[in-house]
Amino acid sequence: MTRLMDDFLRTGGCPGSFLHRVDPRVKVLAVTGFVTLSASLASRAGLVLAVVFLLALTAAARLPLRWLAGRLLWLLPFAGTMILLFPFITPGEPVWRWEWGALAITATREGWQHALVLSLRVVAAFLAVNFLLATTGLRQVLEALSFFRVPAVFIQMIEFTIRYIFVVADELRRMNTARAARGFVPGKHLFHRHTFRTLGQTVGVLFVRSWERGERIYHAMLARGYTGRVHRKALPPPGGLDLAWGAFILLVALGLHFFDPGTITWLLSWK
Repeated sequence: MTRLMDDFLRTGGCPGSFLHRVDPRVKVLAVTGFVTLSASLASRAGLVLAVVFLLALTAAARLPLRWLAGRLLWLLPFAGTMILLFPFITPGEPVWRWEWGALAITATREGWQHALVLSLRVVAAFLAVNFLLATTGLRQVLEALSFFRVPAVFIQMIEFTIRYIFVVADELRRMNTARAARGFVPGKHLFHRHTFRTLGQTVGVLFVRSWERGERIYHAMLARGYTGRVHRKALPPPGGLDLAWGAFILLVALGLHFFDPGTITWLLSWK
């Protein structure tokens, strides 16, 4: 688990690329601005361009496509739920209808469009955050957040949460090994009575063990002088190329936002 945690915290791709050397503070500001502006895009064309631009940045950073595809798979449950749910709850022009007695289900064109727009927004935000972490690393991102005076408790919660996900996963792995050593054989489905009861007990025991370990770790940190303060690391000022790169990212986001049909319609109505 320690190796998995180190792999997660370490930057990916080619460390010698220019995008890996950009100042972390500039990247945090640029990516945050890009996500904020791209999330307000109303047209599918603008969101597709935003996704294509982020994929181009990912390719320029020489991040492995197989690694990126593996992370994109985590979006399928969320995006799939939106695509399957929104067409049936959004009113509009019917494009498909299923009837069975008194029960009728209708999918609307506006629902499909709404689901697609939301899915593209999620993909764009995911690609942006993934690019930031993959080319910067979590430690440097947290240092940049500390530089911008983000509350220390927020930074520590992020760091502790990510670190102890692997600790809890390692605890669960040992519990599964012990359970198998005692002859536990799962049923053919999750709702098998013995399987369901055993998994419920496992979740309860895991919660208690995690809480007890957290208490021990917290007292050990206090004994070593932990005060809850984050010591800000002195960082040199960003270079001209770093600032130019950040300005370019924000200009691309502003351009997509300005030429978005929804934004143009809003400006014309405001005039």
